[in-house]
Amino acid sequence: MAPEISAPQSSRRSFLRGNVKSDVVPVRPPWTDEQLLVETCTRCNDCITACPENVLVRGEGGYPAFDPKQGYGMCTFCGDCAKACSQGTFDAARSPAWSLRAEIAPAACLAEAAIHCETCRDSCDASAIDKIFRIGKPARLQISVETCTGCGACISVCPADAVHLVYDTDAECAA
Repeated sequence: MAPEISAPQSSRRSFLRGNVKSDVVPVRPPWTDEQLLVETCTRCNDCITACPENVLVRGEGGYPAFDPKQGYGMCTFCGDCAKACSQGTFDAARSPAWSLRAEIAPAACLAEAAIHCETCRDSCDASAIDKIFRIGKPARLQISVETCTGCGACISVCPADAVHLVYDTDAECAA
């Protein structure tokens, strides 16, 4: 299973001492990765400012990060962030743009608990979320690894916070 990408968890003591360290993998903008950022990014924020969806934020260390819970809640892969960068931090030839995929945690999913909810499915422009009917059990929502773009649209709309982004470790450009 790929590492889950979520908000950092830390103890109160660490917070009060200023020792907040996170083992959470940051989500970088499309067409870039940790290595490109460290080697080339000047932290000028041009890519963040250029993002029309407002889902790029200033992350840890001042580097740009993708946060689908901000702005319009999804990356449209418009390329404005890459065009705004004059440092070569974005590799526009990279396809797919990143190796992120959405994943549903069944224990948190309302549909799994027999509560009618398909907000993630309704928000998915790629039609990557299917409803799987099961005999004697509630329907399960399932994300297609082949179709999901990792845009994040399903994350911000989930009322149960059951959808998370994970790095697809099988993808060629896995971070």
